[in-house]
Amino acid sequence: MSSFTYVAPFRFGRLTLSMLAVGTLAVLAGLLLELGEDARVVLVAGGAALPVTLLALYLPLILGRKPGLRVDTDGILFGGRPLIYARTSAFVPWSTISEIYLFRVHQGLFITTYVGVQGRAGVAPLRPSMPASVAATIWHVPTEVVLSSRPAFGWRLDKAALTAAVGYFAPSVPVIDLTEAAPMQRQLREAPPTA
Repeated sequence: MSSFTYVAPFRFGRLTLSMLAVGTLAVLAGLLLELGEDARVVLVAGGAALPVTLLALYLPLILGRKPGLRVDTDGILFGGRPLIYARTSAFVPWSTISEIYLFRVHQGLFITTYVGVQGRAGVAPLRPSMPASVAATIWHVPTEVVLSSRPAFGWRLDKAALTAAVGYFAPSVPVIDLTEAAPMQRQLREAPPTA
């Protein structure tokens, strides 16, 4: 493995740790507070289900040191989803990539960073990760890139390391960073802006 290879392993991030903490606090509240039996059962069962589910999903990926993203001499590997990692991982060779986009999407309380790839000659290098109707609401990124993107969830994106790795392995492929651009979403691309 080259020293320029960029690997973003799965890990517990702020969102995951926050959800673990909320679940733990719910269990403690259910055990320690003077509540009715129904409320106690809901807090303990619901609070325990969240951390146990997160640990069951992500701990095998973390302990197995599975990459959420890997950029190397052959191309880009997008790591898969928990429980079906091997089936949902996707490799994109450099020969099929013309541009790489980094962008963010606001989803309620959360902001998710995405890595998207633009194919050559109009051919999408990845299967769509979301419905086209949802992709159309992300107005500041080309729709075909949004469809060929993956979220940085469960791993941390290091923009500088990604850009350096792409510059080393595929200097003709630009990395377009739109993470600071207009984070709001419009209902439809065709809808005129409202005053």
